[in-house]
Amino acid sequence: MTRTGGEERRRRLLSEAIRLFGSKGYARTSLEAVASAAGVRKQTLLYYFPTKEALLDACVAEVSEGVAAALTEALDQETGQGKAEAVVRALFRLAGEWPEFANFVREASRLGPEVIQSFAAVLEPLRLRAIGFLEGGMEEGWIRKQDPALLLFTLYTAVVGSITEAGVLRAVAGPDRGRIALRRREREVLAFVRSALSPPPD
Repeated sequence: MTRTGGEERRRRLLSEAIRLFGSKGYARTSLEAVASAAGVRKQTLLYYFPTKEALLDACVAEVSEGVAAALTEALDQETGQGKAEAVVRALFRLAGEWPEFANFVREASRLGPEVIQSFAAVLEPLRLRAIGFLEGGMEEGWIRKQDPALLLFTLYTAVVGSITEAGVLRAVAGPDRGRIALRRREREVLAFVRSALSPPPD
């Protein structure tokens, strides 16, 4: 097995595990199912991931690093007030291009604090960067003064919730029509973010 071939096989296993854990649930997805979906034997999967927990840990790392990379790129391309909207657009773009990630994040967030902490550890540098951005905007007067940590949590809940909780959103906002609905949600979340950040009129 070449190193390149082995890495491709590992990534295929991760891709199928992320898809199946997100769509069927972690508890209802067997290692056999992941191996079969990836076109390999279970023993091959176990060579890369000796336990189901090890496979989950690798999936969490894969998704959180993918999200972190997308957000970092968006932040690096914008300045000032454009950074907040760039983050929103980046997350919705990721959801459109990689829909499995949203389902996986929703499922993984229900698996206990350890999984959530694993996500948070990868995203911690971005959290600190976001807090600094909000504090700077408040000092300069183009973000209304409030608790920056609480504001960040509110924005995170609005953005990520609108992407990952599609079932709840359908019940509240009506039928979802795939990419059209995703674009509509993006526009609505952007409007919410602008409103949440804008200082009150003089």
